[in-house]
This record gives sequence, C-alpha cells and structure tokens, in this order.
Amino acid sequence: MAYRIVNMASDPRSGQFAYFRSMADPWAGITVPVDITEFHTALKGRPFFLSFLYALTRAANAVPELRRRLLDGQVVEFDRCCPSYTAMKDNGVYVYCLVDSGELPYEEFLADSKQRQAEALTTEGLEESGDPLGNFFVSCVPWLAYTQLRHPHCGPDDSNPRFSWGKFTEQNGRIILPVTVFVNHALADGWHLTQFFRNLEQELFEIGEQLQ
Repeated sequence: MAYRIVNMASDPRSGQFAYFRSMADPWAGITVPVDITEFHTALKGRPFFLSFLYALTRAANAVPELRRRLLDGQVVEFDRCCPSYTAMKDNGVYVYCLVDSGELPYEEFLADSKQRQAEALTTEGLEESGDPLGNFFVSCVPWLAYTQLRHPHCGPDDSNPRFSWGKFTEQNGRIILPVTVFVNHALADGWHLTQFFRNLEQELFEIGEQLQ
C-alpha cells in the first residue's frame, strides 16, 4: 500500500501527538450500540459478517487519521487500508484473513472475500499477509452482546486501529450491534471516532438502499 509522510510539526494535532506519544499506554477505545435494523433486513440471506465488514472498512478509510501509522519515528498516512480479520477454523482456532479495502463494488467484494477466506482457512498459524502496518485489525465476538471490550496491543509504538463487534440483539423492536474501535490516541481523537461512526451509519444505509 502507498503512503505519504505526515509532517506532525505542522499538523493541527502536533500538540496532541506529542502529548500522547509521551505516555506508556496511549491507547483509547469506545464501544457504541449501532442500529442495524434496516441493513440487517435488506441483506436477505447475504453473509452478515462480510457485508458489515465492507461497510466498516469503507467508513474507516474515509477518516484520514485512521489510516495513519507510526513508522521509524515518523507518521505516515496510507492511501487506503485493508481489513485483516480473524476467521475461525472448525477446531475453534482462528487464522488471519486479508481482504480488499472496500474499493470493489459490494457484490464483487463478497465474492472475492469468500474466496480469500476459504483459502485462509486452509492455513495454520497467525501469519499476516503483505505489510500488516497498512491493515485495519478486525475481530468479532458473535456469541456475546458485550458493552465493553479492550484489545491487546504491543505498546505505544503500535498504531493499527482495532475494530470489533459482538452479537446483535433486539431492543424495543430495533436490532442493535455493539461496535468497538480501539486506537492509538497519538494519531486519533474522539472526533475522528465520531466521524467513523457517522460514516458507518451512512454506509449501512447505502447498502440497505442498494439491496432494496
């Protein structure tokens, strides 16, 4: 994936960047209940995980700060990022699967991702494909309707955003899904996470409209 170097000395967030870079644990996260009622109804048997992944990836790529990473003491911004997610094998052990960044049309994304996932499930271990720095790290806990989740990370120099979601439930006639985003606070703030969730709502709406 192509990237450009960001001059943080002249970036509007230069102060915030320096402040959080001084911390031993600069990671921050939020879990938001997302209404997926119309989106879920419109799928009509299409794979939920890959459909939601498509919307989430496009929503995240639309926020430049979520495409920023720490590399050799500098900040770089990728042109686009692909989701690397956990796919579970029949024995309950998971492997990593890397799919398209959401540049493909929705139906083509589904077909391509199904093939890539099938190939990934034949592998062993936790080897990342390509350059993992340019990936979004994605996971799912479909058995639990959780209200909070914290991801593991490698320390203050780790910079790949983590995304996850849990089990959707019905609340007052609406279908609600807990969605978590976990980021290095040196690179992104609450406003950028807000932009992501707004983008996600729009992507879910557009997919629902497309499938009507």
